[in-house]
Amino acid sequence: MTHSLRSIEREKLYLEIVEQILDAIKSGSFPAGGALPPERVMASQLGVSRASLREAIRVLEHAGILDVRMGSGTYVVDGGPSPTSVLRTRAAVIGEHSPLDISLARLALEPVVAAQAALNRHDTDLVALRRHFEAHRSLQHEGKDGELPDLAFHRALADATYNLVLIDLVERLIGIMHQRTWREFRILQLRHAGRALEYVEQHQRLLDAVVARDSAAAEAAMRAHLEAVTAGVKAEAD
Repeated sequence: MTHSLRSIEREKLYLEIVEQILDAIKSGSFPAGGALPPERVMASQLGVSRASLREAIRVLEHAGILDVRMGSGTYVVDGGPSPTSVLRTRAAVIGEHSPLDISLARLALEPVVAAQAALNRHDTDLVALRRHFEAHRSLQHEGKDGELPDLAFHRALADATYNLVLIDLVERLIGIMHQRTWREFRILQLRHAGRALEYVEQHQRLLDAVVARDSAAAEAAMRAHLEAVTAGVKAEAD
């Protein structure tokens, strides 16, 4: 009889290594500005291969928590890990993006999208925007998850710009927002009383500005909406 083997999830191993290093930094065992123990020592203490340890260190380095200096060693950055860098690390371990990084990218892109949508939209675009808005509002008033029409509303705004570069960038962002980490943070912040309906009201102001072809108001409404979303994500990260 052949024994069936199960694959070991690498992300769980890396996450455990990362979490132990983060805990050591937070406790002061690895102080800010100080060097980590030699690689062979840490690998032995953790009971993992040096290759697995290097991968975890690489993730922490890219998140801005560790500084790897060739020929010198690996150091904890001055000031230690911030909530932003810790969240970036935990997302990177599973091959995803930090919700805070996503929020920043949205703030850089989507206000421009909203302004361009107000300038370039056609009547057919308004039909799509209203349909997605009404679906989102109905679901939220029923206490249901309005994620799909919410994202469809943002995608329809991009379509209304008729700028293929902006459309491609928004499509990429929406794809990232299907990642597990973003969706978990989205659910957490929407548990706060009234927040989901606040977002619907913000979409209403945005839609009104696009209907009126008021690009400045559309840009401002999108910025205010995304700043509210970002504040919610930051509160959960802290």
